[in-house]
Amino acid sequence: MRHEMLIRTLASLTACCVLTVPAAEAFEYRQIEGWAISCNNAYLCNISLTPVAGTGPAPLAIQWQRTVAPSAPLVLSLPYPPGFLPNGDDKGRLAIDVDGVEDFSANVSDLVRDDQLGAFAIKDPVKLVALFRQMTEGHEAIIRYDGVIGRHSSRISLSGLKDAARFIDEWQGRAGRSDALVSVGEAPPPERVAIWSIESYDQLPPSILRNLSDPESVCFTDQSHIDQADAFAYDTGKSTIMLLPCGPAGAYNQPYQLFVGRDQEFHRAEFPNVSDAGITVLDTVYNVNFDLASKTLSSVYLGRGLGDCGLAHYWTINAEATGNPLALTLERSKTACDGVDVGPENWPEIWRPAMGTTEAVER
Repeated sequence: MRHEMLIRTLASLTACCVLTVPAAEAFEYRQIEGWAISCNNAYLCNISLTPVAGTGPAPLAIQWQRTVAPSAPLVLSLPYPPGFLPNGDDKGRLAIDVDGVEDFSANVSDLVRDDQLGAFAIKDPVKLVALFRQMTEGHEAIIRYDGVIGRHSSRISLSGLKDAARFIDEWQGRAGRSDALVSVGEAPPPERVAIWSIESYDQLPPSILRNLSDPESVCFTDQSHIDQADAFAYDTGKSTIMLLPCGPAGAYNQPYQLFVGRDQEFHRAEFPNVSDAGITVLDTVYNVNFDLASKTLSSVYLGRGLGDCGLAHYWTINAEATGNPLALTLERSKTACDGVDVGPENWPEIWRPAMGTTEAVER
């Protein structure tokens, strides 16, 4: 999923010069000058060039990616130039100049190709860190391709790239650590992180697969569904929680289910909920977001894509719990899809635990 997420974004860039971020795959999204930053629930982050519409032919796109793992390497991805397929071009050469100096070059024959996705993935940790830091200090770069199919180049502004990198350092908790991109300090990275992406059906234990593999199940989930969704796992210390897609996404709502367990033994858990009938639970919620710093989980069911109506839940994660680790802290709801109060943070509160009681706020 990680690589396909990267390339789908790049394909959008190359095809129409507009960055499109699938809702199920972007927990955090920022635009800093010409760069788009998107991070998923497992804190895997991309920095993508966002070409300006109306400025001529689409430039060769560029995207950087880094996971939250300690000392994780940078990955650079470049889509194929126009005309590269169907025959390919093993004699081609890619190069990147920063402020008039060639800082990176590679022969196509030495790169990892994915003809299905139409992109090169470049994985050379030492060279890529040096190139990236040179770009964050530069003013402009030229991405060049020279081969049998012709020459293609694009000139891009590097303004904002350093701020984008600084944001990712902060978001991934690296600021002040030796493995930061630009906010480098002396603090060593931790030995491990407690969160990771679920990218493959094969990563799931049999106790979960039994719940997902029945084609007649409402929440039947296979590899294609995992590819669509931002599936992830978080180790609380006492147990591991996994948020997995409950089948395919709708137009703007991706359903999720929750599994809790340890090692190979997991059970399906519920999401605490308050309704007119009282305290209940939900089997499925939508568009889940996870905040690693505050150990909170939220979901937002959108009444429509604009985000001006729907239902939102907020839970804290009890690291000591061995059963269901979620405790409901807030519900928001807005039923009128009227074009105002866009975003769940602007919807009325319909429930929060009153001091010392479980009474709902007045609806």
